[in-house]
Amino acid sequence: MAARIRPLACFFLIAASLVLTYACSQPSQGADAAQGQDSPDGDTPQPDAVLVRAAPVRLDTMVALYSTSATLRASQHATVTARTRGVIRRLAVEEGDRVSADQPLAYLEDEEQKIAFERTQATLDTRRWEFERSVSLFEQELVSEEANERARREARDAEQAAALAQLELSRTIIRAPFDGVVLTRHLDVGNTIGVGDAVYSIADTTRLLADVNVPERHVARLAPGQSVRLTADATRDEVEARIERIAPAVDAATGTVKVTVAVPGGHGLRPGSFVRVDVVTDTHPQALVVPRSALLAEGRRWFLYQVVRDEAASEEGMATVRRIEVGLGFEAEDRVEITPSEEPAIRDGDRVVVVGVGALCDGARIEIADAEADHADS
Repeated sequence: MAARIRPLACFFLIAASLVLTYACSQPSQGADAAQGQDSPDGDTPQPDAVLVRAAPVRLDTMVALYSTSATLRASQHATVTARTRGVIRRLAVEEGDRVSADQPLAYLEDEEQKIAFERTQATLDTRRWEFERSVSLFEQELVSEEANERARREARDAEQAAALAQLELSRTIIRAPFDGVVLTRHLDVGNTIGVGDAVYSIADTTRLLADVNVPERHVARLAPGQSVRLTADATRDEVEARIERIAPAVDAATGTVKVTVAVPGGHGLRPGSFVRVDVVTDTHPQALVVPRSALLAEGRRWFLYQVVRDEAASEEGMATVRRIEVGLGFEAEDRVEITPSEEPAIRDGDRVVVVGVGALCDGARIEIADAEADHADS
């Protein structure tokens, strides 16, 4: 049964298409054939008007976008490591805490380092006293120049040993290298650590970066400081970002150039967030823009119906349409830039049909729904 219905349905679709085509061609043919023939009421018969909605053509700024995706990273990121051996005595911060540069993060047991520092400090005091005494005796010519120089060297060596012991003692306090937030704590209290062992991971999240690879042909139109639209994948929030820098070399394998985009912190964004990046590669500041629904495709050609005043119609909202072929430019959501490819040209403020386009043909009579609102818009 299904096999019988399908050819019949196709027949009705073809017949309906032929009827619509004939109807659209009737007004011009009927007008020639019916000259001098009146309707029973004495008036020339008119085809029924098609109910449509219209919208004005607008001048607006349209942009071309290169869209890609990226993962955010912190502008500064560091894994803080131990610079001396020891046992963790106390942890001063936890994950998520904000820290300032040079703020203590963790304390190691420091008894051994304190003893070494006190020993070198005592030796330094002795060597300084001996050098001062040697200088006094040298001035009185009671000691030789060689003995005085030896005392000076011993005092200098003692100063360096004391400074080294003080440095080792200072390294028992692990400090933040810059302002940021603690991302990860790697060790616990009581753990024994050696030089180079990771203790914390810290990042500056007040400013995030995204590295995007842009085709070389688009890079000539980009510059540091240029605005970039960024959309968070998790929240769908849009954030205004800017180009931080453009790499001077092209990746030979991909034909792209690395462009680093700077993103202000906050907005629910954090290092590792997945984002969509739209880079503006070209701008048309005075573009004719229409709603996407106004366009009608026929193969590779695009048309729209311009609303023109119907001199013969006295009713409010009655008009006719003119079919115009247009080229397409930049697109943004439901708006499309048009470039009329024939005269008469479309201008800012002209109205085009946006609902009911598929039922029209050139010269068709229309009735515009909400005519008063349409006139107010235009």
